[in-house]
Amino acid sequence: MDRPWVWREYDEEGLRFTLLLAQHELRDLAVRLAALRAVHGPPRTQAERILGQYHLAYRDLTGVLAGVRDEDLGRAPAEGEWPVREVLLHMLGAESGFLGTVQWARAPDPPRVVADRQARWRAWREQHGYAAPPSLDGGIREVRNALFEVHRRVLTELADLTDESLERPAFFWDGAKPIRFRLHRFEAHLVQHTIQAEKTLAAIGRGPTEAHRLVRVLYRDLAPVEMLSSSAFGQAERQAVATAIGERAAAIFAPI
Repeated sequence: MDRPWVWREYDEEGLRFTLLLAQHELRDLAVRLAALRAVHGPPRTQAERILGQYHLAYRDLTGVLAGVRDEDLGRAPAEGEWPVREVLLHMLGAESGFLGTVQWARAPDPPRVVADRQARWRAWREQHGYAAPPSLDGGIREVRNALFEVHRRVLTELADLTDESLERPAFFWDGAKPIRFRLHRFEAHLVQHTIQAEKTLAAIGRGPTEAHRLVRVLYRDLAPVEMLSSSAFGQAERQAVATAIGERAAAIFAPI
């Protein structure tokens, strides 16, 4: 990180400054895109804002996992404690369950008979692909892909929620709660177990380096840019930042 790297008048921070500069540019891009959305896009719904908070938590998790190696996934920090793979499997199952709960509440034939609800819920969840996965196999690439797929499905399937629909009751193991509550649980649960994964990595000697910490910040600040992406506005602004970051990355990894 102390390798010399110069950008205009900034010549004292070393290589770390290219990551700090990228973070600066992502933050500015998010502000610009938000201003363009206010002019050219539809008003943001409450559901969209909640899902944006959830997406930031997801990106923070991908930042934590950025330095994880295949062999780290199965190493338990202590006897009886979950390794990272088990933590991520639990997260994956919860994401599927939360999504199924919201979609079940929105289905045209929600349960009417309390005694029948659990059996109907299990059958409906299996039928529509919201059942928890039995395992999470493969290396870190496959694990990231599995997390991405359920996350993509949440954002896609719940994008059309209206403000009014957020007050509809959604039944889960804890009884009836508004869909609004269920949406916030996506983020809260992700944050809880991202911290658990982070603690587990530290306990097995794979805590973050300075570079990992900076990369995690970049993932986090990419989230609002992604949530504001649109074909209706901001293409030139996004491309300018992507080009600048890409050119700097190529220069850093070019042979000396």
